[in-house]
Amino acid sequence: MVDIIRHRGPDDRGTFYENEIALGHRRLSIIDLSPDGRQPFFYQDRYVVVFNGEIYNYVELKEELCRKGYTFKTRTDTEVLAAAYDCWKAGCVRKFNGMWAFAVYDRAEQKIFCSRDRFGIKPFYYTQQEGMFLFASEIKQFFEMLHHNPRANRECLLQFIIRGHMDYCEETMFQDIFQLPGGSNLVYNLSQHTYQVKRYYDIRNVSETDKSYQRACREFYRKFYHSVDLRLRADVPVGYCLSGGLDSSSIVCMADRILKERGNGSGQHTISSCFEDKRYDEQEYIDEVVSSTDVTPHKVFPQESRLFSDLDRIIWHMDEPFASTSVYAQWNVFQAAAENGLKVMLDGQGADEQLAGYTGFYKVLFFNLLKKGQFQRFRKEWKIYKKDRASTENHISVKELLLSTVTSLFLPDCFKYLLKRIYFKLPGKEQPFSPELLMDALKKEKVPEMKEPRLYIADSMYLDMPELLHYEDRDSMAHSIESRVPFLDYRLAELVYSLPFSYKLHRGITKAVLRDALTGLLPDKIRNRYSKLGFVTPEDQWINNNFERYKEELKKSVKSLSGLLDEKRVMEWFDKNQGIVKRQDFTTWRIICAGHWAELFHVSIS
Repeated sequence: MVDIIRHRGPDDRGTFYENEIALGHRRLSIIDLSPDGRQPFFYQDRYVVVFNGEIYNYVELKEELCRKGYTFKTRTDTEVLAAAYDCWKAGCVRKFNGMWAFAVYDRAEQKIFCSRDRFGIKPFYYTQQEGMFLFASEIKQFFEMLHHNPRANRECLLQFIIRGHMDYCEETMFQDIFQLPGGSNLVYNLSQHTYQVKRYYDIRNVSETDKSYQRACREFYRKFYHSVDLRLRADVPVGYCLSGGLDSSSIVCMADRILKERGNGSGQHTISSCFEDKRYDEQEYIDEVVSSTDVTPHKVFPQESRLFSDLDRIIWHMDEPFASTSVYAQWNVFQAAAENGLKVMLDGQGADEQLAGYTGFYKVLFFNLLKKGQFQRFRKEWKIYKKDRASTENHISVKELLLSTVTSLFLPDCFKYLLKRIYFKLPGKEQPFSPELLMDALKKEKVPEMKEPRLYIADSMYLDMPELLHYEDRDSMAHSIESRVPFLDYRLAELVYSLPFSYKLHRGITKAVLRDALTGLLPDKIRNRYSKLGFVTPEDQWINNNFERYKEELKKSVKSLSGLLDEKRVMEWFDKNQGIVKRQDFTTWRIICAGHWAELFHVSIS
């Protein structure tokens, strides 16, 4: 189990055995590179700790614990974690600012206390099978201990293929293998051989503030500054993922300012994914950030010709199929970072979900204005949105968004899911469309409702963001790199969540509070940029230009998923779409990827 994830920690290896307990660890040395940081870590002859991640505020916590009488032998954050657990027990996690998945074996109380950081940046999986309770950073580790071949969680796999959803609940695509939710602890009782999961953090408990917009901007700047500053703490080279979008650009510019204030502004490196096709390329914005800072840029150009040769290796690192080829572009970024000697990378994950950065948030705004009868404001916001988007490359047209908004009043998303599910029917079960079938499906499926903006943001953070964090962790750790995400500093996140929706999406502008808070820091071309590509690849063009190759891959994958998909119908559907695969339609890719996953891990589908 330890050796199969050497990529997560190539710098050291450690194991511990006592009675029925075995703990193992791989170390990626980031803070205090000396042997003092070796794990499992022993503290006071009572605790044994295995810890993945970083406690960024370990310096401040160490000072607080020293005032309470604790002494320290190392400069590691691991020792601070152990002392904090001894001092505050389960309450220690509320003191931590960082990302973590850790386990503390308490010899005195005969229990193992496990925890995952507030938003689930670092992974923690567990399973209870074959008389064992196992936990790990990656699912593949379990297969080193379990004797039977893994079985698919059919419902989670269907949700992935049809809707593109993953990591939205505790279940995984493997039957009987679970993930500890972000913001949760797990305590295993060694004498009773039982465990309990309990949530310790939920951002939805943060109340909305009534502070002024100007004050909100000042506080955003201060907390964002401190978040980036904390995440620069490392004894190894630090770099930045730079897409050219608002979020990654903000991090690079803030880090540049912080380091220049310290007299250490040179030697910083950025890695960017670029494409020759301008419809998918953001080099003009990347270059704008580079020219306004002292960073050294590196650009990678992901090639479709290498996609399938790398695919199984990427899936092996992911443990589960992934929803689009943007993961492949991200893989190339971290590969280039490793080639340039970078061991820590700062990235912009989490900002879109909190700050209403996705185009879908316009639908939420317009829907709620119509629902509440605020027609005058709707017309005002709509005119601004239409005007600002008229000359941009935003891939969702104004007409499409208006149609989507209006139909959402009457047509829940579950109907689209239902129709897809009928189309990709289970073999051997003829399901001709009928009112009875429709009513039966509606009883089984939760009907999504358009919610209030704050609840929509919370859902985005808890249902959508975990998938992106999954990709972020695996792509980075596959190359022995630690990825840090400043926008998920819990103090910054709580501030943003507490702000009125109009501070985030106002007068047709997304992320308003960020744009105004960082005036003078961000180049105007970035700060006033309203188009949004997202982290994309020319996936639709790759499929359309290599139709026969993808058809062959699709057919092989459907066979691998036999018992789940109807081969005849899937291939008929693909042939109908020959050469007209649209942007953001990832269904073909999801089926291909799921098929490769099933073959790679020898997954039983039935």
